Amino acid sequence: MKSLLLTLSLVLCLSIGTVHAQRDLTKDAISVRGLFPNYQIPASKDWDWSDFTTGLEFEYQRNLKGPLNLAFPFKIGQARYLLNDAGANKSGGLFGLDALLQLRLLDKAVISPNIFAGLGANYEDLREFNFALPLGVGLDFRLSPAVYLSTKGEYRIGFPELRNNLQLGAGLKFFLGNQGDDMGNKPGKDSDKDGVVDAEDACPTVPGIAKAMGCPDADNDGIADAKDACPNEAGTAATNGCPDSDGDGIANSADKCPNEAGTAATNGCPDSDGDGIINSEDKCPTEAGTAANGGCPIRDADGDGIVDAQDECPNAAGTAATKGCPDRDGDGVADKNDGCPDVKGPASLRGCPDTDGDGVIDSNDRCPNQPGPSSNNGCPEITVKDRETLNFAARNVQFETGSAVIKKESFVVMDQIVDILKRYSDYNLRINGHTDSQGSDVLNQKLSENRAKACYDYLVSKGITAARMNHAGFGETKPVADNATAAGRLANRRTEFELYQK
Repeated sequence: MKSLLLTLSLVLCLSIGTVHAQRDLTKDAISVRGLFPNYQIPASKDWDWSDFTTGLEFEYQRNLKGPLNLAFPFKIGQARYLLNDAGANKSGGLFGLDALLQLRLLDKAVISPNIFAGLGANYEDLREFNFALPLGVGLDFRLSPAVYLSTKGEYRIGFPELRNNLQLGAGLKFFLGNQGDDMGNKPGKDSDKDGVVDAEDACPTVPGIAKAMGCPDADNDGIADAKDACPNEAGTAATNGCPDSDGDGIANSADKCPNEAGTAATNGCPDSDGDGIINSEDKCPTEAGTAANGGCPIRDADGDGIVDAQDECPNAAGTAATKGCPDRDGDGVADKNDGCPDVKGPASLRGCPDTDGDGVIDSNDRCPNQPGPSSNNGCPEITVKDRETLNFAARNVQFETGSAVIKKESFVVMDQIVDILKRYSDYNLRINGHTDSQGSDVLNQKLSENRAKACYDYLVSKGITAARMNHAGFGETKPVADNATAAGRLANRRTEFELYQK
C-alpha cells in the first residue's frame, strides 16, 4: 500500500508542471494532501490521535464562476472500520471519490478559507461499496502566487450504519496557469495597457481585447477590426466577421434567406431535397424533381395526364377541368364535390341540374319546368288575380237543378281554370264538391261527388292531363255558412278549385 501511495504522488507531481504550461486557468487547481481518516468517532467518547489512520488525497478543483468551484478529491489509504457500537473494528483499504461544491472566500489573499459539501462514493477494501455526504471547511495559506499550503477537515455522514467518520487533510495546492507576482499582476510588458502582454499582443501599441489577441475589436466578435469585413456588427470567422443569423456560413448581406440555413449553391436558402430548387419555390421540397415540374418528380399514378403533384385525386383518373378528379357526368364538377354525380348540372349548384334555371335544383324543385323562388319550393307563386279567379269559380260554376250537368253560362269560368292550369303546368288541382243541407245526406253526398267529377271531365276534355287532378265530394258535411237561410244555403252549394304543388 505504501509503495502505491508513493507512486501516485510522484505521477501527480510530474503532471502538475505539464498542465501548468498548457493552460492559463488562474482559478483551477490541483492539490496533494496527506489524509487522516478516523472511523472511531461514533463509538469513541474520548479524543485519541491513535484512532486516526493515514492515506493520500488527490484533488482537481475547477472554477465555475467567481468564488464558486467544483472539486473532485480522490482518496486512497487505510482505515479501521467499526463492526458494532461496542467499538469492535477491522482494518482495511480506503478508496473514495467525491464530487464537491466549494465556496472559496478571499481569493488571492494570504489566508483563503473555503467551505464545501457534496456526495462521496467509498469502496471499502475493494469489497463493499457505499455512499456518504461530506461536509467541511478548508483553509489555504499562500506560499507563492501559484502555491498554497492547503488544510481541510470534513465530517462524513455515511449512508450505512457505523460509517460516519472524520477526515483531516494537509498538503499543497497548485493553481494552474500564470499567477503573476505577489500583488496578483501578470508578468511581462503591456505597452498599450489593454491587459494583454506585448509578447502575446498582435497589436502591442493599440489597446484591444484578449480574444482578438490584443487588437481592437469594435463588435467584440473575436475578429480584429483590421481583418473584420463588418467591424461594427458581430459575426463569425467563417464569414470574415460579418453576421450570419442562420449559421450556414453565408453572411447575411449575401444570404437570400438569412434566417434559414442553406447552401452557397442556393444563395443561402434551404433546399431539403438537393434538387437545386429552394424550398420556398419547390412544390415538392422533400422530393428531388425538375424545375420544369416545379421541383416535383414527374409522376402520374393514375395515368390521366395530370402529374400527381397537381392532381387532387392522384389515384383516380380524371380531367384537367376537375384537377385530375373523376367526373362521371362530364359537367366539369368533380364527383367528390358533385351533389348529383350522375346528372349534369352547373358548378354553382354543385353539379346538380336545374331545368327551369330558377336556382333550385330539380331534386328539390316541386316545379322543375317552371321557374319559381326557393321560398315557394321552386314553383311560380300564384298571382292574386288567379287566386281570385279560382275563388270566384267556386261559387259561380252553376249546375242544372238537382243534377251534375254544368250550365253553359259556366263554361267561361271553367275555361279560365283551363287557362290557369296551362300556365301553372307543374301544379296539380283538387276539385271538391259541396252541397247545402236540403235533401237526404246520401243524395247530397252523391250529388257533390258527381258535380266534382263533371268539372274534372270538363277540364280533361280541354286537354288537361287527368293525372294532374283529383276530385272528391263532401255533401253537406263542410258548410261555410248557415243552412237556415237562403243566402247561407247558396254559399254552401259550391265547387272548390285548389291548386297545390306536386
